[in-house]
Amino acid sequence: MARKNLFNIADADAGRPGFNTPGSESAQPEPLTISQPIDETDIRRRQPYREGKRAVMFFLSEEAFSQMHVLLARQGRRKVQSLMEELVDDWFRRENAPRVVK
Repeated sequence: MARKNLFNIADADAGRPGFNTPGSESAQPEPLTISQPIDETDIRRRQPYREGKRAVMFFLSEEAFSQMHVLLARQGRRKVQSLMEELVDDWFRRENAPRVVK
């Protein structure tokens, strides 16, 4: 089921002036100052369960997506992650490739 568009940009009222708070017409914004340097290692650090793993993304139809979650619920699985790992491991087995999924 596709999402309904809630806003059409072509219908926007572009003739109206932007909102200004009282007294802000002549006031210049203060420049931002950074009190502490940003440590990029904190930003780029992965969550522990993602360490050593790479993302794989694909798209499913709405029907397939719903059916997958119904089957996961029936099997008592909590996450799509475990299903995908099992499917990749099974595919490796069928192709006689080394099985690396743990």
